[in-house]
Amino acid sequence: MIDVKEFRLGNYLLQKANGRIRPVRCSYQHFELMDKEGTQNLYPVVLNADHLLKCGFDENINYPLLPNARQFIMVLPVMGSSNNEIHAFIKSNKECFGRAVMNGSPASNNFYYLHQLQNLFFVLTSQELVVELEN
Repeated sequence: MIDVKEFRLGNYLLQKANGRIRPVRCSYQHFELMDKEGTQNLYPVVLNADHLLKCGFDENINYPLLPNARQFIMVLPVMGSSNNEIHAFIKSNKECFGRAVMNGSPASNNFYYLHQLQNLFFVLTSQELVVELEN
């Protein structure tokens, strides 16, 4: 189940139609569908290593918890002298989450879905995150 208030135009979500589930960009038609039929056929895209790499993250090959857990880092194009990044982690149980990091300290709550990453990136940079998921 998704929270409609978290989505913006262009966010990726999973749509179930004709027996298939595929990633689509949220459009005005999706908001109309959510209003009329609810969200029973719409799902958030759970983060994974493939999604992170397609968003421009680099894997930290020196992460001390390898090979059981992984870390990915994206340096943000933000002006100023602070070190602004988004870190994402895949735990040993395969759960993936991310958070904003400023000068090495957490600067946001954890997020678990691609649309949350897209929204955080937009808020921090005023730019859309380039993501290319195959349909």
